[in-house]
Amino acid sequence: MHIPHQSLQQPQWYLLPLTGSTTTELQQKSIVLSRYMQQYPHVPLGQIASVLGQEKTEEAFRQAALINNAADLTAQLAANEIKQTSAQATTQPPRPIFMFPGIGDHYVQMGRGLYDTIPYFRETFDACDAALRPFLNQSLTSLLYPQETANQAKSTPTAGFDLAAMLGRKPAANTENEQEARLQETAVAHPLVFSIEYALAKLLQQWGIEPDGLIGYSLGEYVAATIAGVLTLKDALTLVARRAQLIQALPPGKMLAVPLSQDKVIPYLNQKVSLSAHNGDALTILAGEAEAILAVQQQLQKQQVACRLLDTTHAFHSHMMQGAVADLTNLAQTITYAAPQIPYLSNVTGTWITVKQATDPTYWAKHMCQPVQYFSMLHNLLGQGQHYHLIEVGPGQSLGAFVKQHPQCKPEQYASIYPTMRYSYDHQDDHWFLLTTIRKLWLSGVNLQWDTILPNGTNHHSANPLPALQLSLPQDTASSQKAVQQKDRGEKRRQNRLRRRGSR
Repeated sequence: MHIPHQSLQQPQWYLLPLTGSTTTELQQKSIVLSRYMQQYPHVPLGQIASVLGQEKTEEAFRQAALINNAADLTAQLAANEIKQTSAQATTQPPRPIFMFPGIGDHYVQMGRGLYDTIPYFRETFDACDAALRPFLNQSLTSLLYPQETANQAKSTPTAGFDLAAMLGRKPAANTENEQEARLQETAVAHPLVFSIEYALAKLLQQWGIEPDGLIGYSLGEYVAATIAGVLTLKDALTLVARRAQLIQALPPGKMLAVPLSQDKVIPYLNQKVSLSAHNGDALTILAGEAEAILAVQQQLQKQQVACRLLDTTHAFHSHMMQGAVADLTNLAQTITYAAPQIPYLSNVTGTWITVKQATDPTYWAKHMCQPVQYFSMLHNLLGQGQHYHLIEVGPGQSLGAFVKQHPQCKPEQYASIYPTMRYSYDHQDDHWFLLTTIRKLWLSGVNLQWDTILPNGTNHHSANPLPALQLSLPQDTASSQKAVQQKDRGEKRRQNRLRRRGSR
């Protein structure tokens, strides 16, 4: 059994929810909470979060503060950063869609802040790690969270961006560091990214965010199929790990991102160059043998067409994957499949997957060799005219960026596209980053299971009695409101008497 290399830490950030039936009530609750925290600064934030999480959350108006000390709450109130939003949960309930990216944006220390502070995320990731040990002969945790890098991270800024990395002026992997280089190997990268995305998706579900639909890009479709119930976790990990090993044993290849439509790249396709992905109206990826791809790159550059080689070792989703088809199909035939319990979109067809496709053992071989039809997938999702919340569950924010570029995505929909993990060059705390998205989702009307979001160890009764936190209106304010209401009722009765007299 895997023993975690480091014990769980108490989180630094806490999400405090507030609700009210009116804006006045909500504002008053905010003031009461602020005064309480000023009066009792010794009360742990986790205990306050626990009390607030037990409040009713079906009220029409919501606020939420993401803080790590009492001063933060006061500052947010003073700056009006705690926003009130009508939930609209009854008239237009938001429909969450989980989007699972493929590989390419993963990095050392990815999700470290979640692994160190959230027990459920750690347990789920460790379960994947244990199941993958026979395939990797090494712990994913030790590869992703090396002890020496963790120590070095103490001197890393806690906020801001690494500009050189953001501009692509740093290599994706430090080849002098064996562990970092290993993360880029196909046989490691695929099961690693799958495990992170699966653990994050299960965490969101535990927190009460149940997806109405799923969309996975390349490897991400394996996560979608698992969350949908088509594959068991054990079978999915076996397929992902063996598929990655089979691909790594294939001849190397290259991939080229091209700002041209699917139709306009047809002249560049041949026996050595395949269409690998259709991501946008004018954004495709070509894949194939190295010399052939480099020749296409030179040809496009002569035509003043900007294109970019991707940092990859193989020509994924191309004819160069054919050498692994037989072995992958044989493995897929040993697995029992189930009908999807959550609808998801197919990379192969670009449409919603059918039960026949989802349970066909030959499907995954087609998925490996044929282009990712992401543009068509978005067309079939966005074309339904629903109020979707698109949540990118995994590293990077590429899928969300493609959504914003889609012709069917309107600017007002941009605010409904949510990342859950920071970029590698973003030094923000992982837990803070995720809770920021959770806060936005809740304010937009998504209902949450607050008891599961509570930090580890804060949902129990304290050994020492804490000062009671009463969010009801103070007596003087309540009495004043009652007097106003009585006056309003008296005025209405007087107006009714006058109308009755006038009608005689």
